[in-house]
Amino acid sequence: MNYSELGATLLHVGERLTKHAGKIEGDTMGRSARLLSDHLARFEEMLDGYIASRKSGELLLETLLQSPAAKRHLTLSLLKEGLRDLVGKRLRSSELRTAKREFIERVHELGNQREALEYVKEALSRAIHLESGGIDKQSLQREFVSLGQLADDEFVKEIGKKSLGELRQLAEMNGIRFTDKTTKQRLCALIRRYARRAVFNISAVA
Repeated sequence: MNYSELGATLLHVGERLTKHAGKIEGDTMGRSARLLSDHLARFEEMLDGYIASRKSGELLLETLLQSPAAKRHLTLSLLKEGLRDLVGKRLRSSELRTAKREFIERVHELGNQREALEYVKEALSRAIHLESGGIDKQSLQREFVSLGQLADDEFVKEIGKKSLGELRQLAEMNGIRFTDKTTKQRLCALIRRYARRAVFNISAVA
């Protein structure tokens, strides 16, 4: 649905209706006008709720991006990945402070505030868990070795289930270097190579 065209059509019809209001007569026009008025009232109510929801999501997003957790764990790479996944756009800012503002503006343009909020929540939660190491770190290291033991077709099947963010976590926790420009395909290849090397090294020591 093209809402810009709909708005223009409603504006045009409204101008014509106002111009000829004193000349319009007849039961058929009256019934159509009442029906249209009822539909417009319901649509306006839905639109108000939708806009309020979007504004609420954007306010929560801004608050979360300025929270202590974000100041500690949010990185430029997380924002870049999020913007790319959510709206298919590249983050131009090279500083975290300006990147936060750009992130909000970009998702606002396309109405993805709620999705962006969920992404940031998940990313921060994941970063907080990984920071402490412990079970999460050990789990990722065990998974890394397990992937190195798989046959090629099994590896492709298992690695294909993971998102780019999950692959980056797996790579980072196992010492694999990559950049924001590293593609998912390239990251899979790196994980495959170093996971097999890890298995070889473990076998050599055993």
